[in-house]
Amino acid sequence: MAEKRLSHAYILAGPEGPARDEAARHLAASLLCGQADPPCGRCRDCRKVFSGVHPDVTVVEREKGDKGPKQEIVVGQIRRITADAVLAPNEAARKVYIIAQADRMNQQAQNALLKVLEDPPGHACFILCAVSVDALLPTVRSRCVRAAEDLGRQEGAPVLSEFARSYLEAASSGDASEVLMFCMNRMKFTREETEGFAGEVKDAVCAMLCGRLEDPGLGRERLFHLDGLMEEVLDCLRHNVQPKQIFGLLAVETLR
Repeated sequence: MAEKRLSHAYILAGPEGPARDEAARHLAASLLCGQADPPCGRCRDCRKVFSGVHPDVTVVEREKGDKGPKQEIVVGQIRRITADAVLAPNEAARKVYIIAQADRMNQQAQNALLKVLEDPPGHACFILCAVSVDALLPTVRSRCVRAAEDLGRQEGAPVLSEFARSYLEAASSGDASEVLMFCMNRMKFTREETEGFAGEVKDAVCAMLCGRLEDPGLGRERLFHLDGLMEEVLDCLRHNVQPKQIFGLLAVETLR
């Protein structure tokens, strides 16, 4: 994301659910990632954002009461994040606040948010997720950039070869015999073919973590495992380990 495209506030409109949550994380990672084509999915900031543990990303949701979530996001919650926003980031260059149900803010809460949107700290960014944008005050909407629901989901998605696609399908199946068969059939790969295969899988995994490529069912924990495994494969190739040993390693470690 080029610097000139950065804003201090975004509205992410769409139905509640995993797709919108994923888009919000993708946008947060884009804002914190320091690489040329964010989010890279590999740097410390991206990994922490996608794992939900980044100290500079705060998610605001309706507070829970005795009978479940309250009806509204109240002014006290917004005042807490606006007070926090003036403090310097912990690790990244920016702090990001995701208001998961911004259209559930009551008028007092929206007015409190409006004050910081009018004069935001230079390092603070706000992502307002809403089903109904009309539920936000016009003054709040006017100070935000509208973000697409499928932000970056297809842009820059790598094109997979048959080999990389087959490997990821075998890994997502969870069937050890299928992974073993794939690896045995590639024991005669050249070093160049093996390096190209590992690089392609690593790029695909990063694209899945960033939301640019559909996950075939691996899940984030498995994707992070495969990312590290492909890095290990590439390192082994740099130290002249033969392709036969590489695919032996993959046969053992892919589903571990």
